[in-house]
Amino acid sequence: MLYITLLLAIVCVPAFWTILGRPRFVPQSDSGVDEARVSILIPARNEEANIAILLESIAAQKMTPNEVIVIDDGSTDGTARVAGQYDARVIESSEKSADWNGKPWACQQGAEAADGDWLLFLDADTQLLPGALEKITALTIQKDRVYSINPYHAIQRPYEQLSAFFNVIMVAGVNAFGLHFNSNKDEGLFGQVLLISKHHYEEVGGHEAVKGEVLENFQLAHHLRKIGIKCECYLGKGTVVMRMFPGGFGELWASWKKGFTLGARDTAPRLIVIISIWITGAMFALAGLLQAATPFVSDAFRLSALGVYLIYVLLCLRGFKLVGNFSFLNALFFPVSLLFYQTLFFTALVERRLGIKSQWKGRDVD
Repeated sequence: MLYITLLLAIVCVPAFWTILGRPRFVPQSDSGVDEARVSILIPARNEEANIAILLESIAAQKMTPNEVIVIDDGSTDGTARVAGQYDARVIESSEKSADWNGKPWACQQGAEAADGDWLLFLDADTQLLPGALEKITALTIQKDRVYSINPYHAIQRPYEQLSAFFNVIMVAGVNAFGLHFNSNKDEGLFGQVLLISKHHYEEVGGHEAVKGEVLENFQLAHHLRKIGIKCECYLGKGTVVMRMFPGGFGELWASWKKGFTLGARDTAPRLIVIISIWITGAMFALAGLLQAATPFVSDAFRLSALGVYLIYVLLCLRGFKLVGNFSFLNALFFPVSLLFYQTLFFTALVERRLGIKSQWKGRDVD
């Protein structure tokens, strides 16, 4: 009976490759590609600590964008003042109606003010690495699709290591990097970096089509696919990085709790099953290791349990390194991050069932 636990863990291993076995990074730009007129749009709410880093990284690019527009989404800090110190146009967001969420409303206003042929939406906590704008602009050579990039998570403090499983599962949830059949049929979009032609943006109805959504990127992908526009996703390592939670553990908890149950709602059921199988396998691997620590098992079982556990350590290390500079120790002791993920996820589910709203940057999130 003991070996059944290990067998179940091994059976679950292929699930990882089904969701993350085909990673894709932003290709190097072709120096001969024509430069498109790209308008950079940055919705920002209380991003005083981040906006300067992003704007400095844009200014440091060899390629100059058509324009940079910061949409100040009702900030109560110095976001607008800091953005005004750079070569960016700052728009004060007008009052939104009750059926709009803040970020879609800010994005819509930025798009209406832009005059570029392509719109590059960037979250304020992202940062472009050298040469990134050239690589991103080169994607516009294929005009029949929309592009999104998941920024590489730049970990700076120990508590940020707890984001590991959230980052991996968020990337898996867009259905873009697995070995499964029809992998591109239901490909989603990341919300942090989105490149779309203004023609396609207007054709799909802009952010007005997803005005009431918290994770507007998921629903925008659905609308784009309905009108025959292909979504193409990349991982951001070497191109775009993000610092997600400089405000501390409370910010990390609130952010993931806000979005993860909604993300599960918008993820294809088949993907949820595959992700759950991988997570279940990791729990079986942990269970086997705990059983191996008891005095009632054979040495053969101990070696087998240790081997299975190390397989999951390597899988976690592979997944973690695809999405951020997570440490080897995080992978070695993956049960810590895994148990945190499960605790937060089930807390979010219970609160959602009870009708408790989350708070994010001073706003209620349903």
